[in-house]
Amino acid sequence: MNELVIKMVKRTGMVLCLLFAAPYCEAQIELSSGIDLSYPLLFNSNNKLPNYGQISFGPRLGIAYKPEDVQFFPILNFSFGRTRLPLKQFTNDNVAALSFNYVNVMINENFVVHFPQSQLFIYGGIGFSYLAEKGLALAGPRAGTMKSAIDSTANVNKLFPAMNLGFEYIYGESTGKDLYLSMGLNFQYILLLQDRNTYYFSINNPGTGINSYKANLTGNVISPGFYIALHYIIRRK
Repeated sequence: MNELVIKMVKRTGMVLCLLFAAPYCEAQIELSSGIDLSYPLLFNSNNKLPNYGQISFGPRLGIAYKPEDVQFFPILNFSFGRTRLPLKQFTNDNVAALSFNYVNVMINENFVVHFPQSQLFIYGGIGFSYLAEKGLALAGPRAGTMKSAIDSTANVNKLFPAMNLGFEYIYGESTGKDLYLSMGLNFQYILLLQDRNTYYFSINNPGTGINSYKANLTGNVISPGFYIALHYIIRRK
């Protein structure tokens, strides 16, 4: 037992010596802000076409721990704004859609690719999307002549699992600066769970009268997007 204690004390002393002998390194906290522009596409059995001209937009924020001269670094991204997803296609060319306020939270790992005069960040990660429903809207060539209303809902979720993959490019004189501008492409996937988010709604069509519908907001959302972000590096030891 005494021999084991002596070995443990020796190993602990060696580790402490190595820690005290290690030089101070300069770490960097990087803050970023920008504007997102995306085009969400929902794939499910309620809609023949995944898109109908919808566009999402809003600000984005990020905070990263980024030591100098690293190949990998983590970043926590937030984005929020207004979006719209199709609920049900009720004629050949008209769609009942739900408007949402969204908040996306993603934890990403970045891989840095260095070029002679630029840098490319390749990143991927997981997180969640919070969708707060703000009402029903109609889209299509005859949507302006109709009125819609949500009658009731059942099993509505607001929090959904998400993942994303993206590319961010820094060009020229911005590379290596404490304040720099970047452009990025992001592809986000959101899973809308089955047998959830049931909406009962009615549409008043002057040609056919009032019709009632039932639809589930389920399926797979793929949202390609473009953004421009401004970054600021805080250097600390």
